[in-house]
Parts: sequence; structure tokens; C-alpha cells
Amino acid sequence: MKKWSKIGIVVILIFCTTGVISFKVFSKKDTLLKTTENAKNLPMLVDLGASTCIPCKEMVPVLEEVKKLYEGKAVVKFIDVYESEEDVEKYDIRVIPTQVFIDTDGKEVFKHEGFFSKEEIIKEFDKMGVK
Repeated sequence: MKKWSKIGIVVILIFCTTGVISFKVFSKKDTLLKTTENAKNLPMLVDLGASTCIPCKEMVPVLEEVKKLYEGKAVVKFIDVYESEEDVEKYDIRVIPTQVFIDTDGKEVFKHEGFFSKEEIIKEFDKMGVK
């Protein structure tokens, strides 16, 4: 009886783990799809960095302010380079943080490496015609 109980527990743990992993994968994809759908007609600022990087951490309050300032006018998005290697290649990232400005056609119009102040971000959005 003990042998079957142990096997049952292992099987249940495997199912639970699979369920949690599946949920995380599908909810992440769903979030990315929603962000992409909302961003179709809006310019975008993509900040690529990492949670362990000091300059990246300094960007967090700046990005939050900019996100509020441009709500409904532009999308401000953070991508962790350690979780999304395809974006590192897509945006040709060499240094973190890197900010990439993308126009409404999905084309990269400006890229900056390192810390980028709120004022400088506003200047770039102004050049793109985002007020």
C-alpha cells in the first residue's frame, strides 16, 4: 500500500507542476498578445534590461512616470533580457539598459544605451510627434 501511495503522490505532483508551468506560459503569451494588440497604432518605447542591473533599476521610476504621462498615446514596455533572448537578438542589444523607440509602423526610429532620463525620453517622443 505504501508503494502505491508514493507513486500516486508523485503522479499528482507531476500533474500539478505541469499545470502551473502551462498556466505561466499561456498567461505570459496572453499578456504579450494584449500588449501587441494595444500597441498596433501607437508608438512604443521598449526598455530592455534586467532586474539585477543597477542602471536598469534606476530606470524603473522613470519608465513608470513616462508610462503614466503617455497613457493612451504611446506604449512603454519593459523586457527582461534574461527572460526573452529573442528580443535581445531582435533589437541587437549589446548593453543594458537599452531603450528602443518604435513608430506606429513598427520600425525602430531611435535607440539609446544606458540610463535615459525622463526629459530625454520626452524629447524623443516629441520628435516622433507624440504629445
